[in-house]
Amino acid sequence: MRHKIIGGIARGILYLHEDSRLRIIHRDLKCANILLDEDMNPKIADFGMARLFRVNQTEGCTSRIAGTHGYMSPEYRRHGHYSVKSDVYSFGVVVLEIITGKRNSSFYHTEGSKNLVSFVWKHWQKGTHVEAFDPSIAGTCSENEVLRCMHIGLLCVEEDPAQRPTMTTVVLMINSSSFDLPLPKQPAYLTEGIGQADQSKSKLVQFSVDTQPITIVSPR
Repeated sequence: MRHKIIGGIARGILYLHEDSRLRIIHRDLKCANILLDEDMNPKIADFGMARLFRVNQTEGCTSRIAGTHGYMSPEYRRHGHYSVKSDVYSFGVVVLEIITGKRNSSFYHTEGSKNLVSFVWKHWQKGTHVEAFDPSIAGTCSENEVLRCMHIGLLCVEEDPAQRPTMTTVVLMINSSSFDLPLPKQPAYLTEGIGQADQSKSKLVQFSVDTQPITIVSPR
């Protein structure tokens, strides 16, 4: 069921990025903005921060950063740069939340890790990935399937946006187990404080942070 939800979210973002009449960058993708219908089909919601791109436009820039701490890509949080790869980063965090059962918004130094992304990366490097899985799905799911989702999530949260896959590739990765996945590189941990100095612009970037908790992936 979680795999189905992850695939549905990926297809929804792909529609916004590639299949919609105008390219739409959501900019605030998180579990709280993903609704589930009675059949557990995910629906992406809350487009209050979304930006429309022209067909030939690939990225934008803003001096006012508005979003949810923990889901913002490093290039957006540090420099105000956003693109389709910003949504890919947020999607990666959502995937890691779904398979670990841990809330990114309330993750504080669990097992010595500073946040959810570093927690998952630590277990990935040590080969103890099973310990990062949500205990409630242990023994009821395919370990290889969950591990593949973890792998995809880590590819989406890489530091360099150019190294993150497009949503077209992500959908292929999710739907085809024969699609070879590259090894993930160390992700962006984003441990800086809110309102950090943007050294490239020599000014303080102001943040508007949504502190609402995320929803748990379960039927209502």
